[in-house]
Amino acid sequence: MNETFLESRAAAPLPNISALRSLARELDIEAVVATSPGNFIYVSCVCLMSVLRLRRQAFVILPAAGDPVVLVATTERKQIVEESWIKNVRTYTEFMNDPADALADVLIDIAKNNGTIGIDLNYLPAGTLARLASRLRDIKFVDTSKDIASIRAVKLPREIELLEKITKQTHRAVLDAMIASKPGDTERVMASRITDGILKGADELTFLFFASGPRTSYNHPYATDRMPMKGEIIRFDVGGKYGAWGSDFARTYSTGEPTPLQRETYRKLWDLHTSVINRIRPGMAAEDPYFFCREQAGKLGLNFNMVWVGHSFGIENHELPMIRPGEKTKLEAGMVFNIEPMVTDSDGAMYHLEDLFVITEQGPRLLTLGFAPREIPIIGESIEM
Repeated sequence: MNETFLESRAAAPLPNISALRSLARELDIEAVVATSPGNFIYVSCVCLMSVLRLRRQAFVILPAAGDPVVLVATTERKQIVEESWIKNVRTYTEFMNDPADALADVLIDIAKNNGTIGIDLNYLPAGTLARLASRLRDIKFVDTSKDIASIRAVKLPREIELLEKITKQTHRAVLDAMIASKPGDTERVMASRITDGILKGADELTFLFFASGPRTSYNHPYATDRMPMKGEIIRFDVGGKYGAWGSDFARTYSTGEPTPLQRETYRKLWDLHTSVINRIRPGMAAEDPYFFCREQAGKLGLNFNMVWVGHSFGIENHELPMIRPGEKTKLEAGMVFNIEPMVTDSDGAMYHLEDLFVITEQGPRLLTLGFAPREIPIIGESIEM
């Protein structure tokens, strides 16, 4: 399994190069600059840890005419040269050169020092923007974060293939961990089993929220040394990182002897979760599945209070568009989403299911190993997929 994922990451999926090359022309501006971690990594096709984790500034300039340019710190030059599809690589020396000055110099050098430049204004540090404005007085900066996001939202076949491998590996790690778990294990022991399974294929664990009993009502709980009692709910949400790409997956289990309330709540959540996903089709507004979910939850008598119920997924955990009220973006074939309704029962326990799927012309296709069982699963018992 490790070899499979190493092969997958050896050649990261190329971005939609034709759409990126034509973006500035379509927007009728001089150039687009990608600088947020998600946008930079997507456009450059290189996962730089320093950009992702340390927020080291890096830029890809996509001019309306001419070849793209990538600008990174000198320490990152070798990886960019070897892995990026962009051949014009410029560098600046961190702590000696201001990256804003380095970007201004590149824009001047490629004759993009007047007119309108698009850049990720919702990410760019205020100091960097102020420095750019002082150096490039004839430039008007506009936000193009969502324009790149719209390109990222529709995945290419190679991206979907990789996400499916990643998601199924995470799902298998969860199944194996929960089969190996038993009454008397602590939250931390069970969570560690999930972590070990994910790290058989992933580069790192991105997050693991794990809780039992009354702690399930916490939104993002970390595992503790608490030993769940029989008849309690276990809820977890987990994701791994595989190069630039990730996984995001949630399930709810019972420690054994679930109560009638727990069985009924879980079964209704399963019905809600699967009906929302199965309803999704190209052409509907991204807000429509949310309203359907809220309506169905009310009919089922579920306590559903979420202000969103899903999100686009890929390099970042929450990409655009979100499945939320007010999001009018039309869903398209090739978009990949997580749907993850969470509800609470009358005892205050929270239940959570989350699956990844791709939208096709025929409807949604799951990228997990399959939906959870309709009857609440119990730790230590196998689940047929």
